[in-house]
Amino acid sequence: MNRLIRFTALCSTTFLLSCAGPAPEPEPGLEVLLYGHGQEMQVAPDVDWNSYTKVILHEAPVEFMDNWRRNQERLHGRAIRDEDVARIEAAVSGRLAKAMYETLSERGGYELTSESGPGVMVLMPNIVDLNIQATGWVQGSIVESLHHTRGSMTTELVIRDAVSDKLLAVAWQHQLDAQSDMEMTTSVSNAYAFRLMSESFAVWILQRLDDLKAGS
Repeated sequence: MNRLIRFTALCSTTFLLSCAGPAPEPEPGLEVLLYGHGQEMQVAPDVDWNSYTKVILHEAPVEFMDNWRRNQERLHGRAIRDEDVARIEAAVSGRLAKAMYETLSERGGYELTSESGPGVMVLMPNIVDLNIQATGWVQGSIVESLHHTRGSMTTELVIRDAVSDKLLAVAWQHQLDAQSDMEMTTSVSNAYAFRLMSESFAVWILQRLDDLKAGS
């Protein structure tokens, strides 16, 4: 799949790029701001980030990890229906939208809008490589299953100026709901785990935007 954001090898990092190994190649017109620890952000230079006070937030399309459906069907011994897949996609996308909306508006002070204009940036998230232990989410009722993890996902984000369509930044972060011991996976625990992943990504993006505003 062609992606605007190129995935790079993981390495230790700080905000100032004190990272062993070469930095990833930036997209045209962007500079690498940070990378490593399963995350990366590239930004356009000479942007007055303080001028952006409003956000148009798009819903995130969802793409499962390769062979996810086949692997889950083999693991649990039953077919996953198209409507089950659509329900999971809608739930994960919805949780990210809610987390982004609440974090940016309530904690970040951005006004969420649907209208383009000066001072408006467009945020286009994308969830890829979604890997969820589907037992609890595929069934209509709570079903328990033992797993080491409830799943993982990578969230990508493209930020553009609403008026000029200038590419302002790209970012991605990979998250894993790791568990030290085998634990029961249910619809409730899955929903909670992916809510935390979404909230973590939203907070991470807000922190990066705050850093950019402070440096403008």
